[in-house]
Amino acid sequence: MGKAHDEIRSLGGDIVAVFQYRAEPTFHFCRKRGTPFDCLGDPEREAYHEVGLEDGGLLEYMGPKAAVGWLKAAAHGNFGGAPKGDVAQRPGTFVVAPDGRVVLAHYNRNSADNPSNDELIDAVRAAAALDATPG
Repeated sequence: MGKAHDEIRSLGGDIVAVFQYRAEPTFHFCRKRGTPFDCLGDPEREAYHEVGLEDGGLLEYMGPKAAVGWLKAAAHGNFGGAPKGDVAQRPGTFVVAPDGRVVLAHYNRNSADNPSNDELIDAVRAAAALDATPG
């Protein structure tokens, strides 16, 4: 997602990552990786629960589909590091239009199931079009 940050910003969007850790470890995690967007800590996982992201089963975070995703990420130089927190917590990705409408809600099927940058950019374009539409 970091690689798409400039294009998303040029379309009027922005990225905010929410992690299940306290603020300080989240800040250091993102700083260490050179993350070009804001990272917020949510140790109580309130934001996760608000959008329906609950814990997944063992195969979702340790199964073969997740392992394939990790290998693909590693081939591109992206290494997640040692798991911390509740490893069963399902991740997700959301694009929200300026008027609050959810344009994209992606609930990961496993820990490596993220939308492509192209999907995110298309969703940001759709959100921008909604914002430009007379109300």
